[in-house]
Amino acid sequence: MPRCGIFLAMLSLFLLAASTLADPVWVVEPGEPGPDLPPVGRSLFDHLTARDGKQVVPFPYEALLAQISSRLDGESAYLGAPIKQVLIPLGRSLQREAAAPDFFESPRVVTAVDAEPRAVAGNPGMLLRDRLYIGYLESADVLEIISYNEAAARFEFQIVTDYRDGADPQVLYARRLVCTACHQNAAPLFARPLWDETNSNAAVSARLGEIHGEYHGTAARVGVDIAYAIDNASDRANDFSLTQKLWQEACGEAEAGGECRAALLTRALQYAFSGGRGFDRSSDRYRQQLLARLAQRHRTLWPDGFKLPSPDIPNRRPLRDVVPASSPQPKIDAGTLLRLADVDAGFEPLALRPPLERWDPEPDTLVERLVQGLVQFLATEDIRRIDEHLTAVPVRQLTLDASCKQNRTTGQSSDAATRIKLDCHGEELAFRAVLYQDPSSDRLHGQMRGLRLQAEELGSLRLSGQPSSKHAWRLQLQRSDSPYSPRRFNADQLSHIDLHWPDTEGSRTSARLTLRLDGALLQEAADRMARDRDDSLSMQPFQRARVMPALYASMGIESGPWCCVDDPDLPAPEVESTEAPLNSDRLAAFVKACAGCHRSEAPFPPNFLAGDEKNALRSIAHCAERIQYRLAMWDLPDESRSKTPMPPTQSLRLHADEGRHWMSGLLPELRTALHDIAAAADQPLPSMQATTARQYFDLRPCLPAT
Repeated sequence: MPRCGIFLAMLSLFLLAASTLADPVWVVEPGEPGPDLPPVGRSLFDHLTARDGKQVVPFPYEALLAQISSRLDGESAYLGAPIKQVLIPLGRSLQREAAAPDFFESPRVVTAVDAEPRAVAGNPGMLLRDRLYIGYLESADVLEIISYNEAAARFEFQIVTDYRDGADPQVLYARRLVCTACHQNAAPLFARPLWDETNSNAAVSARLGEIHGEYHGTAARVGVDIAYAIDNASDRANDFSLTQKLWQEACGEAEAGGECRAALLTRALQYAFSGGRGFDRSSDRYRQQLLARLAQRHRTLWPDGFKLPSPDIPNRRPLRDVVPASSPQPKIDAGTLLRLADVDAGFEPLALRPPLERWDPEPDTLVERLVQGLVQFLATEDIRRIDEHLTAVPVRQLTLDASCKQNRTTGQSSDAATRIKLDCHGEELAFRAVLYQDPSSDRLHGQMRGLRLQAEELGSLRLSGQPSSKHAWRLQLQRSDSPYSPRRFNADQLSHIDLHWPDTEGSRTSARLTLRLDGALLQEAADRMARDRDDSLSMQPFQRARVMPALYASMGIESGPWCCVDDPDLPAPEVESTEAPLNSDRLAAFVKACAGCHRSEAPFPPNFLAGDEKNALRSIAHCAERIQYRLAMWDLPDESRSKTPMPPTQSLRLHADEGRHWMSGLLPELRTALHDIAAAADQPLPSMQATTARQYFDLRPCLPAT
């Protein structure tokens, strides 16, 4: 082989090896839950329920929902409902066994908020959109809360205990190790379509409907659009971690980092104003400062890209053996319900999920995704206030001209509107329009399509206006899908368009579009923040309640109180009760492998290590069959497992030594200790093969009935 060929072959092998060794960075590392208490800031749920130095959680659940709804803009909400709810009688939450065997009498209610905040008297409101999720199982007397903490750039996991009539509910931060065993994205998760566990499934809703017409304000039967909305909300929430990581790290620190974030903030506002169509990519600043800096930082920090966590668990049909068309539904005995409630390994949220996406972006794509993500941290009212301010500021104007072909059609009756079609083209302006002229007032209204300004495609706009003279009309422009003034990608406002009809038949109509050059005010305001070394543009999480007041001040916009940064009314946070370390030679292996999840006062997951040594030994002996079954799953390949193994795969990553020596060290120790404990309690275990030959749900429950 010629030397050149040998060199190319060796180079190919080197590149192949390099690609094999590529190690994308997890945006959220499964198995690294972080501290239970917020390292900084508080959850939105804390701010929502704080009152006079206490946390007050209204009961019944409908009262809590009413309190949340009072913070939301119902008029703009998708489907007209600011809060979305589904019912899941046979689900996959830790609390599911609390309802057994009356699963349909007490279904789990899953609540999500996807609406804009309600702004009142200058108060921009609390941004709960995609940031608040609640699971409520009435038979467990517990609320499970996931809500966002912008100061810490993470979702917080909380529980409300003693949530029942006449009790005093307590708000506690949950043990994140337990929560993130399933919520490996450290954020909300939801099933993939068609969401057959929920009451959008006909078989599930029919059974629920035979018992009650509604549950906590949710009808027994809802359409798939509700589950679809919750799924979308959880998907958007899953992206928060990527947005925050890029915002904090992609620009770097010092003066250049602040200037970079100022440019990103400007483009996020431009993107919002354009209705998600685009932002300024043509300026020298974009190419030389923002794009070049992010490209260099990306090559340095994340040369192999990212692994994005997944918020999706498989769709599960617990009633797949029940004929939905039967009416009334065939009766299901308690034993069958327990079997249907059992979750196979393939549907278990505990199973380690692969990345949703491996993402190694080009610089342009990185900027675009970050800009799109930042918009999710702003409320519609925030942008509207800026739009209102820009519109009122005197600025220089620019006009663009086009010549139009006109076609008029008039109806037969005297009161019929005249239909006018325009096809307009100029050096920097082009559009098509269909207008209707009211014969009684000469008022025009219609639709502009295919609007192009220079190289920008701006889509469709509504047009309406009055005659300004005998042969001229001034038309205002408005987006049908946006509450803001129509603007270019650089945020310059499309003020109005003047049409001049010719006096003579066959002459061409002229169109003149007037632009207000107010978009530069956004970048100037952000630049002032960077020059002043404003804290909100430093290497800390993007916080709406810090960034927007600073931007408003820089622009001269009056600003009221913002939620949620500091609140002196909040009581000190508390963590869900955990028990003191258990020092026992007989239980040493269990304490090392299982205490993080199973030594607590809470019964879910089964707290078989609760109490003193005597109580823990008794509980383990009672739970021995199920523990043996779960440990046996480690001997099987993933595709052959009927249940997920315990402890969960991702939890071993918390303990490097245990992870490396698991199969040869701690796992055999656990099995030996389990057999010894069961034998000492006069409940000797059968062989592992005999136990796994049975159905898991037929094994003795893990804790004695109480």
